[in-house]
Amino acid sequence: MGSDVVTGSASITRHIILSAMIGTLLEWYDIFLFSTGAFYIAANFMPKGNPVAAIASTLLVFAIGFLFRPLGAFVFGHYGDRIGRKRMLMYTIVISGVSSGLVGLLPTYAQIGAWAIVLLVILRLVLGFGLGGEWGGAMLVALEHGQRRRGYWSAFVQSTVGLGLVLGSIVFLVLGALIGQSAMTAWGWRIAFLISFLLLAIGFYIRYTLPETPVFEAAKREKTLLNVPAGMVFRKYWKELLLSTLIAGAVGTIWFTGSTTLPTIYRLFKVISPELQQIGILVFGLIEILFVFLGGPLSDRIGRRPTIYISSIIFLVVLYPVILYKSTIMFFVSMALLGIAHGIAYAPEGAMISEIFPTNVRYSGNSLAYQFGNAFIGGPQPYVSVDLGAISYLLEPVYAVVFAVIAIAAAYKFRETKDVDLTKVT
Repeated sequence: MGSDVVTGSASITRHIILSAMIGTLLEWYDIFLFSTGAFYIAANFMPKGNPVAAIASTLLVFAIGFLFRPLGAFVFGHYGDRIGRKRMLMYTIVISGVSSGLVGLLPTYAQIGAWAIVLLVILRLVLGFGLGGEWGGAMLVALEHGQRRRGYWSAFVQSTVGLGLVLGSIVFLVLGALIGQSAMTAWGWRIAFLISFLLLAIGFYIRYTLPETPVFEAAKREKTLLNVPAGMVFRKYWKELLLSTLIAGAVGTIWFTGSTTLPTIYRLFKVISPELQQIGILVFGLIEILFVFLGGPLSDRIGRRPTIYISSIIFLVVLYPVILYKSTIMFFVSMALLGIAHGIAYAPEGAMISEIFPTNVRYSGNSLAYQFGNAFIGGPQPYVSVDLGAISYLLEPVYAVVFAVIAIAAAYKFRETKDVDLTKVT
């Protein structure tokens, strides 16, 4: 490709960044409402009985919702590489907003029995399908418009995971303060999900005028697009896909430890109250957002791989002390450190697993890697860790420890990508 491609970052505008961010913000808000509100979901959609079993079942439904993310990555990545990034992002934002909003309208287990669980699982699968295509396209909107300082531009999209978590926590905190915990459990939790309809309307309007990326338009003009881009990813770029999946899964494990597993375990052991649980999640999310915007530019200077090393080491340092020495202070210190660990790695991760693939398979490649990693490694972490912890509290961190070590090994094998040319087709 030649001069037709924009090579600077001047083409990045507020509209482009906002368009990229709004859909991922909606997706993450919807995803993490389920985890931060796990106790409300368990009370309304699971059979009465053992509270630990009810929470574990709720976290299993949370993990099941990740199963359709790879399918969404395949479908939306395929068409995103063939007909464009923008159109796919219009579809994904509608899917996510509708599927999450409908959760707020579902009848409970007490009303329709097991059918409530079935409908809940279906809506979580649909949401996962939408997210499977949302993240990769949003990342490319940012990176393919602004080809310099890509770690920095990646940070805007990646910050939405923390923003979505923070927004969900604030909604639950405010509602709980206004109507009380008993009303929250009975019906107040529905309001949080119904807000998704409002976010959908705003996001759809913003994205309607989103321009296609200049990198994709140039590839289209030069007729370098493929009929089956995902097939090329598996055939020619399988090593890149494997390493990217391991990186994404390991970073996702840090996220789910902070956003879901640790707060859930501390609340189950009654070390913290429901309010402190939400405040801890809020602390984690806010610190994570700050360090996303530090980690992205840092990776533009020192490279993507060193930030993964730093993140994994911080994660390893936290894992056992927070289980061995349970206290309110330890909870908040660990939540802050987990926010730092995830934030440092998350923007570089988004850039590196996009940069390693050429333009004509980039949507498929980055989407499949990110969704494989989070669906099969990061997403199951809360359920697996809680189950291991039920056997012995010393086993609870094992899953996370394994993937923190794997992240270091995968980053070592990953070629540095911060200076690659995004216009490269092969």
